[in-house]
Amino acid sequence: MMNLKQLSRQEKIELLELMEEKARRRRQDPLKYLEQHNKQKEASASEKAIRVLFWGNRVGKTEWGGQEASMYAAVQHPFKALKPPYEIWSACPSYDVQEHTTQQKLLRYIPPKSIEKIVYLRDKIIKKIELKHGITILFKSYEQGREKFQGAGVRLIWFDEEPPKDIWDESFVRIEAGQQLDVIMTMTPIKGMTWVYDRIYKDTSNPDLFVSTAGWKDNPWLLPEQLAQLSRGLSQESLAVRRDGKFVKRVGLVCNWWDRSKHMRHYDNLPRSWTWFEVLDGGWSDPACWLLVGIDHDDNIHVVDGYRRKYQSKARLRELRDTKVSGLTITQGWVDNDDPRLKDELYNEGWSLTAVSKKPNETKSWDETLAEKLSEYGMIQKGTGEPRLFISDTLMEVNEETGDEENFLMQEIENLVWQESKTKDGEEIKPKWDDHRRFGHHFDGIRALSYLMISYKKPEEEDEDDHYTSGNVSDFINQ
Repeated sequence: MMNLKQLSRQEKIELLELMEEKARRRRQDPLKYLEQHNKQKEASASEKAIRVLFWGNRVGKTEWGGQEASMYAAVQHPFKALKPPYEIWSACPSYDVQEHTTQQKLLRYIPPKSIEKIVYLRDKIIKKIELKHGITILFKSYEQGREKFQGAGVRLIWFDEEPPKDIWDESFVRIEAGQQLDVIMTMTPIKGMTWVYDRIYKDTSNPDLFVSTAGWKDNPWLLPEQLAQLSRGLSQESLAVRRDGKFVKRVGLVCNWWDRSKHMRHYDNLPRSWTWFEVLDGGWSDPACWLLVGIDHDDNIHVVDGYRRKYQSKARLRELRDTKVSGLTITQGWVDNDDPRLKDELYNEGWSLTAVSKKPNETKSWDETLAEKLSEYGMIQKGTGEPRLFISDTLMEVNEETGDEENFLMQEIENLVWQESKTKDGEEIKPKWDDHRRFGHHFDGIRALSYLMISYKKPEEEDEDDHYTSGNVSDFINQ
């Protein structure tokens, strides 16, 4: 290490001039003197069209996003073929956030000689930056909504922090003929297991997707005293998120895949060639819910009819069911096992249903298992562009609070959210679905549907050992 005290006055002057010249060169061409740690280098070198960074705080995710977008802006990317003119979109939660995050990073790394004009939205908040070669950076806010993410000629979209799902989806229709679109997202999963967890983090089959995880240990420029300060006062859960960039809890909508235009259908004639099942979630003051479900030859699930009623006797539940079956052959039916007497009482009414068996799972709660099964059928399939779950638009019942008719299963799907479950000591336990206090009643229709999904096995799976299995219908046949 150089000892400044040993330098002469002239040597100190020369050293200062050298440092000033180096700083000037960095300001004039910051990308030339770019410094990246290994995780940042790996993300820049990826050839994937979609690159998503799930990194902890202070690991350099927004820094990398600014570097990456600036390479596109200056047409100086070492791994991307860039052919101007084009647009770059920089998007974050709000314009106020932009001023202190994405905007600062871009101005730090874009070479000043590349900038021709800066247009301000208000005060110090930038609306757009016009650059050489016909390149424009447009700044967008998630608060603007999906409509503002419509346009054309976009080469790069940078999402800093998690966007709403509809904005993410809208951005992927920006591709013009012959124009490649790259998308990067830099985020810390502070919101928990939202749509990005199922749609991006868990997606290992998308050939266009690069996913990176990183924590404080991956940033060599964080000093021990900084790490100690950053850790101070954080719970173990918060540390896992902010230090390691990990997903630690489920939040938001359980059925975040739901789309009325995709999942709802009208059924006039019911194909007798389908395999037909029924499922009942019992209840009295909390409604009983029965669903008639057909499974077609492609293993798609169709909820074609059903009811949701309070204060109905077992005989009346059977009568309501018989009017809707309309001569269809029911292969098998299931009923919830929360009430041990329900199965026998239904059998006395001539209604044989199999009790759903809820076996414990070491890593997932029962609600998590049901949610994953719903997602398996509800998610849009890459090969077909369609889901494997459809529900009828005629599942109508009167809402007792409003007096209006509503599709009860649709309403449940659109209102089911995760709730945090904590012990008396404040420690989080396995997540559960929201209870009736927020929505007004329990989610009987969704539970009934998920029981069928858990219990139903495709013909080729009938001999396989499933972790969650149903009871044996032969027990009832032989009685």
